Amino acid sequence: MASPKPETIIYKTVGTLEIPLDVYLPDHAKNVPVLLWFHGGGLLQGARRSMTPHMLQAVSKYNIALVSADYRLAPQVGVADIYEDVKDCVAFIRNGLTRHTGEGTIDTTRLAVSGSSAGGYLAFLAGLYIEPKPQVILPIYPITDPLGTFFTTSQPHPFGGGRTEPESLAEFLDPTADAVANNAEDSKRNQLYFVMMQEANLASLLKLKPGDDTFRIARKVYERKLPPTYVVHGDSDGAVGVEQSDEVVGVMVGSGMEVRYERLHGLNHLFDRDAKYELEGMYEFMMKHL
Repeated sequence: MASPKPETIIYKTVGTLEIPLDVYLPDHAKNVPVLLWFHGGGLLQGARRSMTPHMLQAVSKYNIALVSADYRLAPQVGVADIYEDVKDCVAFIRNGLTRHTGEGTIDTTRLAVSGSSAGGYLAFLAGLYIEPKPQVILPIYPITDPLGTFFTTSQPHPFGGGRTEPESLAEFLDPTADAVANNAEDSKRNQLYFVMMQEANLASLLKLKPGDDTFRIARKVYERKLPPTYVVHGDSDGAVGVEQSDEVVGVMVGSGMEVRYERLHGLNHLFDRDAKYELEGMYEFMMKHL
């Protein structure tokens, strides 16, 4: 199946930094709902074009508009700044996207938010804090707590690589460097996540303040509530421990919120880059709520 071709749109400018999103539309789109997806990389690295096969196929398979958005990357900005990009992206979709797609093409009142890894974290933040809330959120092997045990304990390379010296990535770790909203696929910045894992310093890279639980998902679920949620996570994930999802799902169940949990046995991080994983249950849940 041929992949749809995106239209790139600047949804936000910060100083001279333009932050883009890509819109993928099905053929003959008419009032189709919107799925907004954020890429992974620990909020430290990555780019909007790192789409999985199932996400691209969903455009025609489920007759939806797919939006993949970049956002500013840490440690040049903190998680609070990145959340502002998420909030502004949702506002742009709801209030400005039809100026680019044409009236009657998309129905921006029907919005799902998804993301993989760090992008799943952003989907959770959207579900907690953006009002009105998205109709449904779909976090895929999400980070949920940068101060959880997994991220405050040194971890081995999840795919068998060796140690990386932080000094070799000094230009990317410099918090005073110019902010960026993505990086090239062959950039050395793509090693930041593995350095973060070995140094166990995600919270400090995201500029989380001691005692501030704003960005610790499970601790805010009861107070802020979440829309219907479908979580996907492999129980052999070496890049984001499955207990990150376990905790949030447990709180949601205990609070009587609607949540489905696809906890997949034996699968590691990024498993869904393999086209054989179509995550049909997730998309069916999404369509039920859009």
